[in-house]
Amino acid sequence: MKRILLLPFGFKRVGWILLAVAAVIGVFGVVIDFDYGSISQLAWLKGAAEPLMNNSIILGFWLGAIGVCCSREKIEDEMVERIRLNALLITLYVYAALIIVATLCINGIEFLDIMIYNLVAQPILYVIIYRIMLWRWNKTLSDEE
Repeated sequence: MKRILLLPFGFKRVGWILLAVAAVIGVFGVVIDFDYGSISQLAWLKGAAEPLMNNSIILGFWLGAIGVCCSREKIEDEMVERIRLNALLITLYVYAALIIVATLCINGIEFLDIMIYNLVAQPILYVIIYRIMLWRWNKTLSDEE
């Protein structure tokens, strides 16, 4: 059987750090509607600070998500690969359902906000679903012993 190309296990720690930092800064910016341009003291940088910060948050989030989602586990066997595939399929179903509901129920500028949040929804859903499925499988193994 052909092996799945995954990142080494060490990338998982780096991914969690990038993901956490980007998520905290992103949530901080959304919740308090922070103006990233105000942190720059240089006049020429004030106009570029917000797009630069937004791009950094999105790239940090996605690079962190790739590190978390696509790196090996300490013990990588066929069952973990199966759980990984099932989690990906469930994530696709849930993500598609969220997009369909948002398309049918939300209109106007709010729809644009929802689509922006959808940039980060899929990896968040995958990490949550995969970790829950892996935890359940590990729990059943420990219950059998």
